[in-house]
Amino acid sequence: MNPRTGARSEDITALADTGATLSVIPGALLEDLGIHKTRSVTLVFADGRRATRDVGDAVVTVNEDSTPCRVVFGESGDAALLGLTVLEQLGLAVDPVQRRLISTDFLLYGAFARAPLSILRQ
Repeated sequence: MNPRTGARSEDITALADTGATLSVIPGALLEDLGIHKTRSVTLVFADGRRATRDVGDAVVTVNEDSTPCRVVFGESGDAALLGLTVLEQLGLAVDPVQRRLISTDFLLYGAFARAPLSILRQ
């Protein structure tokens, strides 16, 4: 769903990948849904290759729970991935034995570094 307009959503199947920071969604689908590219980022693949991809902001729903998140505009050949950021925001973990997502506790630890933040209500 487009967070700014409440536009329609589309169901896809993605691989839950705890090694991927961001979720990767086919770029053509994101464009069809009206998700705008907000910037480009450098991604590092498991084999060490680097690539630049566009990202945008969307709302991702898994098991009827939703979260706003940054998504990568996947290109041809990119797998659809559900990245660690979304899994953590939804309180989900991967059960590698049963090959499914399971609920997990949210973690809250003391910070080791301080950084100034700006918080904006959407």
